[in-house]
Parts: sequence; C-alpha cells; structure tokens
Amino acid sequence: MSYSSLSSTNSSNSSTSTLYLDSLRTHHTQALVNIVSSNLHCTPINAEALLTSLIELRRHLESPLSCAHSHPATETNAAEVLEHILLCWVCARAAQTDAQNHDVNKAVQTIDQNFDKYAEIPVAAISEAIQCTSYLATMSVGIAAVAKTSIPASLALTLGFVDDHCTLTNAFRALTKLCTKHSVKRPMAGARWESDTGIYAVIDAFSRAQTALGLRNRFDTLANAAFVYTSELVSVDFTLPQTSNSIVSASISSMSSMSSRSTADSLDSFIISQETRQKAIWAERLVTSALALVNALVDAHSALDARLRLRKELLDTALYKCFKLLEQPEFESSRAFKETRRFRRVYAADIRDCGPHSSATFQ
Repeated sequence: MSYSSLSSTNSSNSSTSTLYLDSLRTHHTQALVNIVSSNLHCTPINAEALLTSLIELRRHLESPLSCAHSHPATETNAAEVLEHILLCWVCARAAQTDAQNHDVNKAVQTIDQNFDKYAEIPVAAISEAIQCTSYLATMSVGIAAVAKTSIPASLALTLGFVDDHCTLTNAFRALTKLCTKHSVKRPMAGARWESDTGIYAVIDAFSRAQTALGLRNRFDTLANAAFVYTSELVSVDFTLPQTSNSIVSASISSMSSMSSRSTADSLDSFIISQETRQKAIWAERLVTSALALVNALVDAHSALDARLRLRKELLDTALYKCFKLLEQPEFESSRAFKETRRFRRVYAADIRDCGPHSSATFQ
C-alpha cells in the first residue's frame, strides 16, 4: 500500500474548512451573548429565560469549541454583557438593602426604581454569570479585558450580598483567576504584564467594597464567609465515610426483613447522613476556594514587604480563626488544610528572608 503526499489543493481546502469552523464558533458565541443581552431588555426581566441563556453561554465558554481560535471582539462583547448583569444586580441589592428588604428572593419597589427590575434576577443566574467571567479570563482576551471592567468590583461587592455557597465559591474562584499569572503574557501599559493588571484590579475591588459597605477591613466579606463555612465544617462530622453502592444495596436488601417503622427510621438516618456529608463537601469547597484566593492575593506580589503587609491585613480578620479551626487533626487530608499549610509555609519563608529582627509572626 502506498501513501500519496498531500496536494496544495487539499491543504487549501483544509485551511478553508478551518476558517469556516472558526467563523461558526465566533458567530455562535455572539449569538449566545445576544440572547443573554436581549433577556435584559424585558421589563420585568424573565428570570427563567435569563438563567437558561446564561447556562447555555457558560456551557459554550467552558467547551473546547469556544476556546479554539476565539475572536477578541466577541469575547469583549460577552464581558460587557456580563459586566452589565453583575453591576446592575449589585446596585439592585444595595437599593433593596436601603429599602430595608433583606430577602434576596423577593424584591420591593425602591424610591428611584432605577434597578428594581434587576433585583428580580435570581442568585443562580448571578452564579452562572460569574462562572462565565472565569472562562473569559482564560481565553484570548485574557484577564486584561475582564480586569479593566467593573467585574472585579462587582465580585467583591457580591460577597457582601449573598450567602449561597455556590455563588460565593464561584466568586472566589473568579477573583483567584484574576490574581493568578497565566501562561500567555502580554505587555500592558506601564510595562506591566496582564497578570499584574488583574491583581491591581482585585485589590482595588476590595478597597471599593470596603468604602461601599462600610467595612472595618477591606477583606472582611471574604474572611466572614470563609469563617462561617469553616465553623460549619467543624460542627459536622467531616470524616463521614463516602456512601458506596454496597451501603445502598445493604440498606435495600435489609428492608424485607425489617418492620416498616424500623425501615423508615433507617432510611431517615441514611438521608440525614447523606445531607450532612453533602453540606460538609460544599463547605470545604467554599473554604478551599476562599483560602486559595488568599494565597493568590499574596503570591501575586513580588515585593517581600508588600506580601508581609498584605498578610498582616488579612490576618486582622476572621481568617485567623479559620486557620486555627483548620488545625484540627480531622482536616489534615482536606484541601482547605493544604491551602492553610501553604500560607504558613510561604509566610515562614518570607519572615526568614526578612532577617532575625523582623517582628512579623504568625502563631
């Protein structure tokens, strides 16, 4: 059997097909962005339609099809739409709070009514929008396009208006991506890399949140959320075994030999243990994301004195209590404990580099 070499015609056809596919990807992304945008023009906003369109956009952005040869203009349009959603929702929640309405699931009419319709957006839709920004930060436009918008500030403010573990976790992860250096670096104005632009935007976002929310420390919302869920981890049996098929099979097979009352009691106990385990998993996921953000904030600073100052500010919050709670033996195998250990290890190394006369300590 012989193999013929590729002709120039075949090569040309292949190139044309690739360009055609790239064009289809770009148009599909833009179409999904347009659907999300059109759902924002309705009054009142169709919350279900908006959530569905954001889910579709998120699924597309996280797929390999959207990442390959994506178009910067399309991604910028997506960033602008997501920026609009997050900023208007934060303004709506602030207006609802001023109107003495603390129920995120029910909106009341405010005095100026400028953002009332955005208060109808469910937290689940905000969570999806945050995930979309995370994927945009790793695409061709990079974190620079996301960092120059109001998205970082909206994410920092969102921490003060939600207590949903999923939304908080996604917000922490999105902020972490903005702090983390990526493999693709492009020089920005002032000889900064785009990763530097991201960390400056995140630090500024927390400063803006401090002013807007009247916080004592600009990292209080981050620390308080982490502490609440760390306390929840401590309150449950974190070492509960994973539920296996054998346990489920044993429970089902034993039903025939048990009375109806004992069967019901056994199932209730089984369901409760499953719910407890799931809560522990969610709590650990959130705490790990929060501590990963803390480490990313510190690691993004190249100057030793800047890292020490930032750690001192971070430890002047409830994060110090989180670290203490996570020292318990049952957490040694958890990802949250690994982030805690990394914080301590790098902190100790920085203190050693400071010299013997440094007053910085972490006990």
